[in-house]
Formats: sequence, structure tokens, C-alpha cells
Amino acid sequence: MKRSTTHIRTSLASSYIGKLCRHFRHKIETEYTETTGRAVFPQGICSMTAQPEMLVFEIEATNTEALEQIKGVLIRHLLKFSYKETLEIEWQDDY
Repeated sequence: MKRSTTHIRTSLASSYIGKLCRHFRHKIETEYTETTGRAVFPQGICSMTAQPEMLVFEIEATNTEALEQIKGVLIRHLLKFSYKETLEIEWQDDY
């Protein structure tokens, strides 16, 4: 398994988790609470955690290409939902 993690500074982490999971649930399996989320993509799984002033994404995928696809989907949608603030997204890959 390939893994990647990012910690994104934001005070709206819980809100973004809810928006992402509600949006994705039309095409893939998702579940979420106030502080956690999980999205099951065909290529892998993304776990989401809302911490104080921080949004954490942890992705597990079968290969590097799948990992990059999931990252792309997450980033595109998160940037749409976060248009009111500038987010810095840096991934730490474990492959």
C-alpha cells in the first residue's frame, strides 16, 4: 500500500469534511461526523480528521498513480469549497 498525509491549517476543518463527504457521497461511499470523515474511492481510501485549526487527510491507495488521482480529486474539490481562504497543501508521501 502507498500512503500520503497532509496537515492543512484552517479553522473550518469540520465544515470542509462535511462538504467533501456530502459532495462525494453521490458517487462513492462516505461517512462523516463533526470531526472525522472517510471516503472510499475506487483506487483507495481517504480518512479525514478535524483538529483544532487543522484539517488532516490520510490516503491509502494500491499504487502511486492511484494515490496521485485521489490527491487530485481532494485538492480540486477542497479548493472550490475554500475559496474564501488560501490553503497551503503539502503532502508527505510514504512510498
